[in-house]
Amino acid sequence: MTNSSNSSLAVAAGAMTAQSWGLAVTAHNVANVSTAGFQPGRAAYATGPAGFGARLSAVLPAADAARPEAANGASAVSPAQAVYDVTTIVGAPSGTDLGTASVEMIATQHAYEANAQVVRTADAMLGTLLDMKA
Repeated sequence: MTNSSNSSLAVAAGAMTAQSWGLAVTAHNVANVSTAGFQPGRAAYATGPAGFGARLSAVLPAADAARPEAANGASAVSPAQAVYDVTTIVGAPSGTDLGTASVEMIATQHAYEANAQVVRTADAMLGTLLDMKA
């Protein structure tokens, strides 16, 4: 029981750290909402150490999330579309969508709260185990 409690704590703590970084990325996007030409980022997550939990693997440009890909993994945006995109982005206001950012923050908050509950439960289990041994 102790090993499963310790691993539960480690997985939840790792996920909470990753979610904290994800929230920081979203907060950075919101803070720069009125910065002309700002390109928002998005948090990319990966499996944590030993295949358990989660970790922040990278902060990617949010535009990459919406860019279509061809079957071979290359960008499916035509050269003409790329030229149009460049000319419309230069001097444009921030690319941050406050609606999307709000939803991301709420989802991150709920995930963080769920992992905090895992930590509280594992802590209670360890306390019960120690009381039984005493």
